[in-house]
Amino acid sequence: MQNKKGVVIIAVAGLLLILLLILKPWDSSSAKNDSVKVTKGEFETYITEMGELKAQVALDITVPEVSYRRELDIWDLKILDIVEEGKIIEKGDHVATLDPTVVVERMKDVDQKLDGYYNSLENAKLDSSLTLSAARESIQKAKDHVLDKEIKLQQSTYESKAVQRQSKLELEQARRSLAKTKRDLEKQRRKMKVSINRNLQKIEKYERRKKLYLQLQSELDIKSPANGMIVYGFGYQGKVKAGVSVGRYAPLIATLPDLSSLISEMYVKEVNIAKIAVGNKVRITIDAFPDKKFTGEIVKIANIGQEIPGEYQNGFKVEVRLDSFHVDLLPSMTTTNVVVTGLWEDALMIPKKAVYGNDSLRYVMKKSGLNSAKQEVELGGENDEFFRIISGLEEGDVVLLEDTK
Repeated sequence: MQNKKGVVIIAVAGLLLILLLILKPWDSSSAKNDSVKVTKGEFETYITEMGELKAQVALDITVPEVSYRRELDIWDLKILDIVEEGKIIEKGDHVATLDPTVVVERMKDVDQKLDGYYNSLENAKLDSSLTLSAARESIQKAKDHVLDKEIKLQQSTYESKAVQRQSKLELEQARRSLAKTKRDLEKQRRKMKVSINRNLQKIEKYERRKKLYLQLQSELDIKSPANGMIVYGFGYQGKVKAGVSVGRYAPLIATLPDLSSLISEMYVKEVNIAKIAVGNKVRITIDAFPDKKFTGEIVKIANIGQEIPGEYQNGFKVEVRLDSFHVDLLPSMTTTNVVVTGLWEDALMIPKKAVYGNDSLRYVMKKSGLNSAKQEVELGGENDEFFRIISGLEEGDVVLLEDTK
């Protein structure tokens, strides 16, 4: 009997030992990890977006303005060479060279047309001279013919009535012929004048076009309009570099930024755009200088959304002005922008993994002694780690991090 009791005692002790090993009531860290207290303090909501430094004020270096002229029929020009981005240059220094091939080809076409119109002009003048000379001779002959008929009519005074009537008819006919010859001469003169003027107009047009081509050719060596640092622009094929094309619809070759006016340009997704406003404070980290912290403020939000470069979703362009200038900051540097959308000084907060449910019902597992119960809560914002509690909990309340029910 005593042996049986000893076996039972040993079995019970073994079970208790197993339970102790599983529950580990002495491990305070385990208990802490399973629950957390509601705390009060400063709470902020924010969104994080990537941006790029750009100069708010910059002097643009573009293709020659004369290339915008439609009559030149030049849509784009290839960049043969361009100075290194970031290079410090002075006014008048070489920036880039544009390919003259298309300009030279257009000038050849213009020269051919000019040769043709000059030849046509000379032919028109020669034809006019010959035609009008012949017409003048015809008029003189017609005048002589009229004079002859007038004499004949005078001599018919002593002739019969029939002869006199015939002489009068012949004189009238000669006068009508003279009038017609004069009209024909005037028509020929106008026709020759139109032909000559048309050729002169064409010559003037193509001479003017040739002058523009020569001007453009002389401006294909792009010079810097001022002192500054070169920052590449964007053309038809993305960022400008040697081999890409620029033109009237994407004329920017490079810029000379005012480095004291740097902004961070970013795109905010449609789902977040309603959360921000002009004046929101921004914490900025420059990827090139991760240990340095900068601050800024939203100064502009685009009214119309557009596709975010490199992504298949729409966003709104937002400009953030930096509060201070730093000599190490340069255009095109990548930034991480944290936009503060809300700030509360004495807010109740709990970790996000302590909250359960969906948008229609949110709850926590509130601990009371050794027990826990479901407690509905009202939330008032979130960030990456915490929810802000509006109602349902008090400071110091303990909630479970896992739903054990």
